[in-house]
This record gives sequence, C-alpha cells and structure tokens, in this order.
Amino acid sequence: MADSELIKSLVALGGVPLILGLVQLFKPFISDTRYYPLLAIALGLVINLITGWALGASGTSDWVAALFNGIIAGMAAGGLYSGGSTLWEGPTADKKNRSPEGELDETK
Repeated sequence: MADSELIKSLVALGGVPLILGLVQLFKPFISDTRYYPLLAIALGLVINLITGWALGASGTSDWVAALFNGIIAGMAAGGLYSGGSTLWEGPTADKKNRSPEGELDETK
C-alpha cells in the first residue's frame, strides 16, 4: 500500500470521531433526529473529499476512494451514535416492547 493510500485510509477512519463531534455541534439547530445520519454522511463526504483534494488526488480512482471513504465514515459515525444512545438509554430504548402511553409496564 502506498503511503498516500495509507494516509487517506487513516483520515477516513480518524474522521469518525470528528464527524460525531460535528453532528453534536449541529444538534441544537436540527430538531428532527431523522436527519442526524444524513448529516453524518454529508459531513463524512465533505471531510474526505477535502482531504482527497488536499492530499492531491489526481485520478478518478482517488476521488472514488475518497467518496466511498466518506460514505463509510459517515455511516460508521451514525451507527456509533445510535448504538451508543441505545446503550445509554437502556431498556427504554426498546421501541418494539414499549407500553402504550398512560399504561404501566407490569411484566416485571
């Protein structure tokens, strides 16, 4: 693997925490939570395309790799966020087994 390819791969993987942080920054401005994964993918694309340009991506394959790395980084950040929030919320995050509003869950 060439040095520039290694750097690009590391930037793609290292971009996941950066994307998570940026999504957190945008949360006060976006009230609908359905847009958070889309925002993460868009930020992943932007970060990786700018990195590809900064590292001198010349051929089509370099740009396609930057594009896919951005999508993967955004999807990883979105999955990491949703998985983390599910663990944080615990049993209340289980949407399939929630009680209807106003009723107590007396299965325990």
